Amino acid sequence: MTDIMILGAGVVGMTSAYALARRGYRVTVVDEGPAPATAGASFGNGAQLSYAYSDAMASPSLLRNLPRYLLGRDEAFRWKPSLSPASWLWNLRFLANGTRSAFERNTLEILSLALESRQALAALLARHPIDFDHRKAGKLHIHASSETLEQARRIGELKSALGVDQQVLNAKEATEREPALAHYGAPFAGAIWSPIDELGDPVMFCRGLRSILEDQYGARFLFRTRITGLRRSGRSIAAVSTSQGDLATPRVVLALGTGSLRVAQSVGIAPPIWPMQGYSLTLPATPDAPTASITDVKRKFVLCRIGERLRVAGLADLGGADTPFKPERAATLLRTVGAIFPKAGDYDERQEWTGFRPLAPNSRPRIGPTPIEGLYLNCGHGSLGWTLALGSAERLAVLLR
Repeated sequence: MTDIMILGAGVVGMTSAYALARRGYRVTVVDEGPAPATAGASFGNGAQLSYAYSDAMASPSLLRNLPRYLLGRDEAFRWKPSLSPASWLWNLRFLANGTRSAFERNTLEILSLALESRQALAALLARHPIDFDHRKAGKLHIHASSETLEQARRIGELKSALGVDQQVLNAKEATEREPALAHYGAPFAGAIWSPIDELGDPVMFCRGLRSILEDQYGARFLFRTRITGLRRSGRSIAAVSTSQGDLATPRVVLALGTGSLRVAQSVGIAPPIWPMQGYSLTLPATPDAPTASITDVKRKFVLCRIGERLRVAGLADLGGADTPFKPERAATLLRTVGAIFPKAGDYDERQEWTGFRPLAPNSRPRIGPTPIEGLYLNCGHGSLGWTLALGSAERLAVLLR
């Protein structure tokens, strides 16, 4: 039996541990938190399993709107490049992926991984039922203008080559599909309906998966253990340096989200990921909350009902990884969502969160081996970590040698 150490106990780390343990690896998961998914994007993400919404972030539309973003004229998306060489290199690679051909290629690659992830989650739940408020809710992408609705229709035609069914609905049809849209606080042209999309609480999922890993696969967990770097012997990995001392291991999987870059740099590896800060609100849902997941395309937020709670997530601030919680940004999200879905939840009882999504220039996660023997990556999922986690874990397990 081969030992392997997974660094990170968010959804990507936990699913990596499961995929490897199921194949006979002796797995140890190391994380700074006291339990799985206590911080980072897995704790406060949008909770949507957006299998059909695989659109890469760098796109012709983003390039057209770049001056607005750089000048801070879009409340939902702000881009403040730093002066570091690493930042400029990442920015140039990101912009190079904004051509139509690159956008379509990246979108289809992400979609393929998303569909693998959907199958992998179904297979996991068939073996090991987990209670995580999982629902096959479908998703509506609300479009304010007929122009963006038409653009989405064309992207949907592209995705149909992989068997994905997305339906174009006018405003009346969308409201018939989701009656909560009768209270939508602005006119809209229509929506794209994605029936295969699902939702669930990633924190509950990770904690349920921990029990399965411990009880049925003998996995070990080292919590409250801060990872400070890696140590190698020649061209091979030798140990993980932590607040508890060095942990010897022949194989390591980096699944630390934005923290993967810092740890990888300790052995001379620099995966091309950059932090994208986002915010979320969690509050009691009302009977007027939508049943389907919602993505508001113009205002760049997502909303879904998880059990009796409403989760709203949005905003994208590209910049540094050390930016603290900004009350004014959380207030922007609250103001935006409260105006559009005023009756969906009790906004006075909200819990606010901020965290960082690890974005690759082409929006495609980095999965597989590195030049350091025994060191593997599973990071760079951007805002789709929850959606892509199971498929990424299965690909990683196949690539291990």
